[in-house]
Amino acid sequence: MILVAVFIILYTILIAALCVGFFRWKPFSPEQVSTENPTCFSVIIPFRNEAKHLQALLESLIKLTYDKQHFEVLLVNDASTDASLAVIEAFQNTSKLHIKVLDNERFSASPKKDALTKGISQAKFEWIITTDADCTVAPGWLAMYNQAIIQKSELQFIAGPVLFSNAKNSLLGSFQQLDFLSLQGATIGSFGLGQAFMCNGANLAFAKTQFQQLNGYQNTDHIASGDDVFLMQKFIKNDAKQVGYLKTSKALVITAPQPHLTALITQRKRWAAKASAYTSAFAVLTAIVVFTGNLAVLLLPFYASAGWFLLLKVGIDVVLITQTAREFNQKKPLWHLIWVVFIHPIFTVFIALASQTGSFVWKGRTFKK
Repeated sequence: MILVAVFIILYTILIAALCVGFFRWKPFSPEQVSTENPTCFSVIIPFRNEAKHLQALLESLIKLTYDKQHFEVLLVNDASTDASLAVIEAFQNTSKLHIKVLDNERFSASPKKDALTKGISQAKFEWIITTDADCTVAPGWLAMYNQAIIQKSELQFIAGPVLFSNAKNSLLGSFQQLDFLSLQGATIGSFGLGQAFMCNGANLAFAKTQFQQLNGYQNTDHIASGDDVFLMQKFIKNDAKQVGYLKTSKALVITAPQPHLTALITQRKRWAAKASAYTSAFAVLTAIVVFTGNLAVLLLPFYASAGWFLLLKVGIDVVLITQTAREFNQKKPLWHLIWVVFIHPIFTVFIALASQTGSFVWKGRTFKK
């Protein structure tokens, strides 16, 4: 029982620290800045068989409040076999967006990193901003990044918030929303502690020149995923002061949830599989403490004094998720916390163990861990 208690106490201390870090990292407050020299962006979006999502993404891009003359959209086709290209062509015929479609060129074990590299090589502008084809962006997305770049000129890499939608109000969708709120809260908290170790490629901006000087995805392109966090690690190693987080709902990107449990497990196995390649000591420590803390919860039913420790773990999880939900106006899924906090430890332990063996499927391709 002593070891179980220690694991849960360490977990509670870690999440409490991330909660403190969350509040230390202040929300972004746009100031009145000159509009004479706005930042120009190259928006790069890899896609593979995303016909059902591309229309919504493109419609959100056309609704951006940012001047259309100051950004371009580069869509990189990663060997799609569905109607993705037809959707894009139909949109181009009626849109004033500057859209260019490129074909991916494979040269590594990571199709997405190859696609991003292709897009960056063709980008006209210095600032690269990435998102995914199954996402939609907030109207003020680029405007907020522009403000951040002007106000904080030292920044060369900026991460932004990503959350799940749940249009069908399904239980699985609510679980994903709350799970991702906890990840987003931990991400912001780590920035506030000066130990940033997570970000999401669905909402990321960085300077092309610095990307090239750091040799881009080189040395990590043998890993299928991790186009976001491994790149951030490079920027942090070069100069941590150049890395920031855009804490505002006006820069929010919404992504589609996984449609069923099997797809969710596959996605999370892919995310977790890259953990063994983390170079951040804090990231490794966090992974260990989160795993052992959740494993300890599963062992609690075997002990008579389990109630207090369960309450401790559940309580700190609720605090982190609730404060993140309030920050990004995502209060609706909070009603599901009453059951999600009890299912989540089982899910977390299972994914952690499953990700360490075998392979995973991503966009119809099988990758080894």
